[in-house]
Amino acid sequence: MSWPTLASLVHSPELRSLSHGTLKALFVGVVFYFIVYFLERASCGPTKQYAKRGFLQDIVYWFYYRSGLHRLLFTTVLFGFLGPRIAFLRLPVLDHLSIVWRTLLWLLIADLSSYWVHRLQHASRFFWAFHATHHAQEDLNFMTTTRFHPVDHLLADTLKFVPQMALGASPLSWLPLYLTMDFLAITQHSRIAWRFGSLSKVLATPWFHSFHHSTDPRYYNKNFGGLFSFWDYLFGTAVDAPQQPAEYGLTDIKMPTLVSSLSKPFGLLYRTYLQKPAPSEAAPRALIASGTDHGPPRA
Repeated sequence: MSWPTLASLVHSPELRSLSHGTLKALFVGVVFYFIVYFLERASCGPTKQYAKRGFLQDIVYWFYYRSGLHRLLFTTVLFGFLGPRIAFLRLPVLDHLSIVWRTLLWLLIADLSSYWVHRLQHASRFFWAFHATHHAQEDLNFMTTTRFHPVDHLLADTLKFVPQMALGASPLSWLPLYLTMDFLAITQHSRIAWRFGSLSKVLATPWFHSFHHSTDPRYYNKNFGGLFSFWDYLFGTAVDAPQQPAEYGLTDIKMPTLVSSLSKPFGLLYRTYLQKPAPSEAAPRALIASGTDHGPPRA
């Protein structure tokens, strides 16, 4: 058995890809920072979030995902295993459509699956334990878009992989369209304070998505839409108000450090499935687990 040499590791395709991905993540992060910061100031939105410790945590998540490290460590292996085994699900229906219709249908179906996966992340105690890392951010910023626990990201990607596999390869290869979609996704967690009028009834704008992260119980389990907000209006989970929420994050779960954002979910799982609740805790747990509008299943 021969061990790889240092030279072979340095010049490996995986390391080159990771290096290029890191530089791309840096470039995109800097460019989007100035664009989003300008829009936040122009809309009279707050910018103090960039001076908070939470922003530094989000930077780490940004580079972890945008550099391709998560894909290299987990996604490539998993999808390489699943792909050939569920290839029979591949439906060639979209292949016969024009690029416009194929792109539109692919976006609609893929975003619809994302909507329901997102609802599962809030409805299931197991999924919520890891999804809580995303919601624990109290100072929303555009990089919060990538603040996801690796387990949460892997579970969601696996569930969304099946419908996307059936749809075939993503048609979002046209660079202008890809950049537009990327920009919309990244700005979703920004503090741009414009309402964008009726556009919020179609797209999940920063104003629309801000209620999803509110600490106000009235807005728990609302505004799940990823790209399109009309799913929430269609399925009765949409909410709007004249003013954006004053506070974000979670009142019962705190993750002040990067380490806690990665380790806390496992503690939540332990408390949920292995630790017996005290008698005084039984009623609130049952109430929250009943599927009412009292909020996500707080483990």
